[in-house]
Amino acid sequence: MPKNKESDLLKLNRALQEFQRNAKEIDDVEENIAVKEAGKTVVKFNVMTTDRETSRDRVEKSLKKEFKNLVKRKQRSESSMECTVIEGNDGMKYVFIYKPTKGGMSQTTLNSSITELYPCIAFEKGIKVTSAVSRIELKKFHQQISKACTKDLVGKVFVNDKDFEAGKGFIDNAERGKFEEKIKNAINILRWIQGVNRKHEIIRVCWGYRKKPAGIMSNHPGDIFLQFKNKAWLGVSLKAGGEKTNEPKLNTYVKPIFDYFGKSREYEKIKDKLWPQYMEIPGIKESDKRDWGKNNLALKTYNFEKTSSESEKKYNELYDKNLAIIKDELINLIGKKSNFEKAKEWIKEKVAQQQQDVPLVVVKATQSTARRDKASDLLIEAVSAVKQINAELTDVGGKQAFTVKLIDGTKVKMDFTARTNKVGANHKMGQFTNLAVKFNKVSQI
Repeated sequence: MPKNKESDLLKLNRALQEFQRNAKEIDDVEENIAVKEAGKTVVKFNVMTTDRETSRDRVEKSLKKEFKNLVKRKQRSESSMECTVIEGNDGMKYVFIYKPTKGGMSQTTLNSSITELYPCIAFEKGIKVTSAVSRIELKKFHQQISKACTKDLVGKVFVNDKDFEAGKGFIDNAERGKFEEKIKNAINILRWIQGVNRKHEIIRVCWGYRKKPAGIMSNHPGDIFLQFKNKAWLGVSLKAGGEKTNEPKLNTYVKPIFDYFGKSREYEKIKDKLWPQYMEIPGIKESDKRDWGKNNLALKTYNFEKTSSESEKKYNELYDKNLAIIKDELINLIGKKSNFEKAKEWIKEKVAQQQQDVPLVVVKATQSTARRDKASDLLIEAVSAVKQINAELTDVGGKQAFTVKLIDGTKVKMDFTARTNKVGANHKMGQFTNLAVKFNKVSQI
């Protein structure tokens, strides 16, 4: 074995050993590195992880201590996310490909489950908290919940055995997440539930993790459900954030909106308006249009973006043109007079999230309190009485923003954004037509 090759292998081994040692300091990411393929000139590693961004940063930090500026990020066909590539001194190439762990417990799921599940168990088992919640009290509350999570809660807090097993897993791993923050949120939600119970007796609080209680639509957006003495249910959507933050109230994409309106053909036609901008990218031909929405066409746009600072500027200009076109299409769809009834139905069901006979309220939890989101009530009232729906561009909120106004004597303004939410080759132009659409705020004007 040549000396320089042995040197690269030794450096790689040291880097991976350091990566593993430092894993002890990371308590919210599950990850594993394994050789995917070992050829004569290329060795590929799969990095299976519940948080690809964090794992990539950690891998590269360890590698750079040994390989310095030989560590690069490159877009490759194996992944929509940029891979880490080392071109060693011996002619060998080492490639690290970041893959999401299927079925893994993501940080987001763990944190939200603490916020949702703990108050359900606490209310059912009569667990109390003091007004002043110290770190010791937070630990004590967690321990009480852990002890109280028993099989007798199936049919009460848990709809079935599968949700019970999932809940036990979240409780067992709770201290790996944003423990103190989420326990405080959970306690504040418990206090809110207790406040409701003082006015309207609650006989059951159910966690709507995978299954919903009998009689409730499977796609109901409620995170937890309160059943009152008269057997009626109330769905509760839980949001966590700061005192003055506006958490997204709807996260969707362009295509589902057009599909809901029954305008799937019109959605497909949008690419004809976007395509001229793709034709301005060197190397893209008319025949490439058949690969619309596919990764190999996304890679062509991404390679152009990364060619130089000038090409990146041009790429962003082309994306901005297409973003404006997509926003115009959304505005025309939602605000078109002939679509009024469908727009009203969409806002009520998908945005205000009112379905069937089980109403929904939104409760926002912070570090200090939990209370009803009255803005959601404003939207529900407005969409019930709306006589005119206008969608239009806005000067506030940047190039991604547009507004929808509900008019009935008074006016209610809904703030939306259309934007890219992917990474690497699949962002911006690589996301094609199907950009993310978010509803962030409602206000009376």
